[in-house]
Amino acid sequence: MAKKISGFTIKEVDLAKALEISHEKLREIAQFFDSDPNDSWELVENKHFIYLVKCSKERLFSEEGAYAIAKYMDENSPKNLWQTIIEFITKHKEKIRNAFISRKILDNSDSLVFINSRHFLSKKDIISILCTSPARLNKAFEEIKKSDTMKICEDYEDFEVDKKTVRYYSFAGFFKIARNLGQALTIKDRRGWCGAIEVVGKKTFKMIICEQEAQEQKIKSAMGKAKTLDKKTCQITKQKTSATNMINITAHHIYSRQHYPQLATSVDNLITLKESIHKDFHAWNGGSSKPCTADDLMRFATELYPENYEVIQRLKKVKGILGSPVPKQKSSIKSITPEQN
Repeated sequence: MAKKISGFTIKEVDLAKALEISHEKLREIAQFFDSDPNDSWELVENKHFIYLVKCSKERLFSEEGAYAIAKYMDENSPKNLWQTIIEFITKHKEKIRNAFISRKILDNSDSLVFINSRHFLSKKDIISILCTSPARLNKAFEEIKKSDTMKICEDYEDFEVDKKTVRYYSFAGFFKIARNLGQALTIKDRRGWCGAIEVVGKKTFKMIICEQEAQEQKIKSAMGKAKTLDKKTCQITKQKTSATNMINITAHHIYSRQHYPQLATSVDNLITLKESIHKDFHAWNGGSSKPCTADDLMRFATELYPENYEVIQRLKKVKGILGSPVPKQKSSIKSITPEQN
């Protein structure tokens, strides 16, 4: 059974640093606590600490355990350490809370889109990140709107998602709601959580956006490499671009990048097509927003270009290399202008 460490989050090295003593000195104090069962000082395993690694005696302390060490030092040292340890525990709790906020954002940012020069996040994801209810978020929204600081298209906007109207908030609108809840909620921990959203959110969203931009660069690089490997030749018509025969060539994702993002940077998942053939395929397949696979392109080639056996063989080989990838659900988002509301 896995060891339960919830509540035991303070490392020996961090506690020693906060108490302004060496790691070795901290261990000496902990051993003193254990040496005399009849004195008034004690550290209780599973209450004040747990052993991270039993054989090395490396401990993880709880807040209560850290306070016990500090209380002993406070009474046996000329230096007052009590306020120091309180500040350390407070900052330590804030670090853990902020780490949980960052993880919450990472787990609930699938709806993140860039539209009209702004990043937007769905109301559903924002509710999850704020750990609140739709009703409480709506109340905060209405309170902010009364002060005329919540503006449509800047702070929030309604989008058409899979033929349904869905409310999205920009980062600016999201942070306004977080600030409102951080001031208005009655429970202290909840106020602290929402109050920290803006600072943690800006850092986390920046990381997400940087990763997305890096991913786009990798995709462009893979597409360029695919064109080079295919010698800028359409693999269905065998037409090649040259100085005397200029045709537009594109690198097509055999398994669509929107629905199979795990394959978006794979050169094996790219095939070079004449731009007009690329458009014809997506129209034949039901539109560019519809998922496409190797089987779809094989059927297209078989039905419309039956003389090209080579491309069928290549697509079968791609299926063998890439296996049976699982598609990721991707919603189609369309902006709804204020006039349409």
